[in-house]
Amino acid sequence: MIDLLDKIDHDYTLVKLEEMIKIPSIVGEEKELAHYLQNELDGLGLKTELHEAQPGRPNIYAKLEGNGSGKKLDFNGHTDTVPVVPGWTHDPFKPIKEAGKIYGLGSNDMKGGIACILSMMRAFVESSHDFKGQLSFSGVIDEEAYGEGAKAMLKTDWGKVDGMVLAEPYSATKESPTALGITGKVLYDIYVKGRAAHGFSPQYGINAVEQAGIILANLHKLKIKEHERFQGNYSTLKIEGGYSVYSVVVPAEARFEVNRLTVPGETVESVIEDMEELVSSLNLEAEVEVKTKPPLYSSYVMEKTEPIVQVFDAAFREVK
Repeated sequence: MIDLLDKIDHDYTLVKLEEMIKIPSIVGEEKELAHYLQNELDGLGLKTELHEAQPGRPNIYAKLEGNGSGKKLDFNGHTDTVPVVPGWTHDPFKPIKEAGKIYGLGSNDMKGGIACILSMMRAFVESSHDFKGQLSFSGVIDEEAYGEGAKAMLKTDWGKVDGMVLAEPYSATKESPTALGITGKVLYDIYVKGRAAHGFSPQYGINAVEQAGIILANLHKLKIKEHERFQGNYSTLKIEGGYSVYSVVVPAEARFEVNRLTVPGETVESVIEDMEELVSSLNLEAEVEVKTKPPLYSSYVMEKTEPIVQVFDAAFREVK
């Protein structure tokens, strides 16, 4: 492994990261970055393919064949980032180096990981390191939304691999060098039905916005589960209710969405029951309907005895 590590060019890694930060790839707008990655991987001599997971939104795939048959290992990253939000003190698409860090939208999640994959692929190409099987890269769209890129990949031959490594940011330690699982996700869609009334006589109505507010103020009472490797949480992502054009009317309807991360042992049914129990305990005047909506996925864990885990744990300790 040491001879391969000698081929890792950290300057190259940083340059690629900075170049990718300069390419906006907000969820839904990943096309330009996919083409950039294809050009880079073509230049390294890999076999590449663009495949539209959705119209105008391609996944990028690349592979490096070894000398002889063997296992297929894929290194995965998502090409999309979250949108730009208020609070940036500089242009999020102009990388800035400060105190040993690079700042820019996607630098951490997860263009940094993709830059590392590029460096790894480049090192394999430039070294005489021999291996059997196949190394591949998959850059998928839509991770920050509905995961359509990953779903599309799994329907192709590119998804038929023996193992996959996600280069997502992770705070590795000697005790836990690799992430052995991930939380699941349930998106609550909660509808609150009150009763309209004139805003000067609110006592004749049931204010759906205020009733929704009571639920939101008590979300900390949800039965959030913990696991030895990670824990669940919740976050309110959206709320709507009341007029779209000013009107002195007690709002009869409100709706809000809460993102909930789950751990092994929890199901969609169990987390719906958790929310329904919370709502019931509040004795609200309004009617409340608890549903879920996409995206939704289950948690999973891997055992430390899995061969791929043992290999990566050993490699981490050797490099560290």
